Amino acid sequence: MSGRVGFLCGTALWMAAAQAGTVVHMDRRSLPDGQAHPETIVYAQEGQFRMDTLDGKGNVQEFVLVRDGTIWQVNVIKRTFYKFDKAALAAKQDEAQAMLQNMPADRRAMMEERLKGMLQRVQHTDVAMTDTGHADRAGSWSCEVWQISRDGKTESESCIASRGSLSGGDELVDATHKASAVATDVLSSLPAAHIVAQDFAIYGKMDGFPVRTRHIGGSSEDIVTAIERESLPADKFAIPKGFTQTTLGARDQ
Repeated sequence: MSGRVGFLCGTALWMAAAQAGTVVHMDRRSLPDGQAHPETIVYAQEGQFRMDTLDGKGNVQEFVLVRDGTIWQVNVIKRTFYKFDKAALAAKQDEAQAMLQNMPADRRAMMEERLKGMLQRVQHTDVAMTDTGHADRAGSWSCEVWQISRDGKTESESCIASRGSLSGGDELVDATHKASAVATDVLSSLPAAHIVAQDFAIYGKMDGFPVRTRHIGGSSEDIVTAIERESLPADKFAIPKGFTQTTLGARDQ
């Protein structure tokens, strides 16, 4: 009997762990010796991904939710949200084309020339991730330093802890990869979002999570301060009740 009870207890604990989510707390610190303040919270569970942006008092201002092949951008302060998917971006492109067609011929030609130049610059920008071969330590984690560059110029430096060294690392990294794939796929359908799509794709190449990111030439760094395991409620990955859907570029978003 005692063996059966032990087996059942062990199974229950395993199931609870399997259903638990991962919560990552991140601070932003001014360099070289500024005070850190809460900046971001990341939630991952069963392939779902959410990233909150906080204000100076630690309150959620907005969050990005990635689930079911769709990106949701939610403005908590204004209680609005926007749905990013290929259909929404295609509709926005059609709207822009209609606006161009309704312009006087000389102005339309000028705008089309500007757009052409912008797209050429955007589509020929190359974002790359390079292993420096240097090991470091950030907070409680050992990590490997990687540089993110744009057109050969280093823009940031991330110290990436392996998934095995992080509490809930498999769930966190898998959810990050899935969110990266969704964002890259959706945004790649919009030529003007080529750079943003590349930025998201970078996270899909990390077999770990950045526990520290320094912005080269900037004045701040983002650091992971804590990683927790907890079972997250379903509404953590849902649009809050009473929020209003808006459109891309709308003033209230």
